[in-house]
Amino acid sequence: MDADGQPRIYEPADTSLRSYHRAVWTLSVDGEPHGHLACVVLEMAWPRRAPWLWFLVVWPDGQKELPFEDYGPGWYTLREIDAGFLDYHLPSVTVGQRFLWRRASANKHGAPRRFELEKLAGEVVARRWDELGLRDEDF
Repeated sequence: MDADGQPRIYEPADTSLRSYHRAVWTLSVDGEPHGHLACVVLEMAWPRRAPWLWFLVVWPDGQKELPFEDYGPGWYTLREIDAGFLDYHLPSVTVGQRFLWRRASANKHGAPRRFELEKLAGEVVARRWDELGLRDEDF
C-alpha cells in the first residue's frame, strides 16, 4: 500500500491498453460539460517497451493544458479513469511574474475539481479528435 492506501500495483481494465490509445472522454461536473480528456499510448525507452500513457485536457474554448503522464505499475491516473472520474483542476491562467529585472510568465492552475468522465466511442472519437485540433505531437 502507498500513502493514500492504494495498492502499489494496479491492473488496468484493459491490460493491453489499446482502448486508451487516441481515446477521448468528456469531462463534466454534475452532468454539465466542462471539456475533454484525450490520451495516447507511447512506449518508454526504459524500462524497454514499457507502456507510457500521456493525457491532455482541452477546455471548451480550445485552450489546452500541458500534457501529463501515467505509467505502471501504479497507474494512478488510469485508476481514476477506470473508476469514471478525474481529479484535476479548472482551467489554468497565464500570470506574469517579475524576478529582479526579468519578466516571466507561468501557468497557474485553477481550483481543484473532480470531473466525471464519459468515454466517447467509435466514429465520434475520430471526429472529436479533429474538432479539438489534437495531434500526437501535443502529448
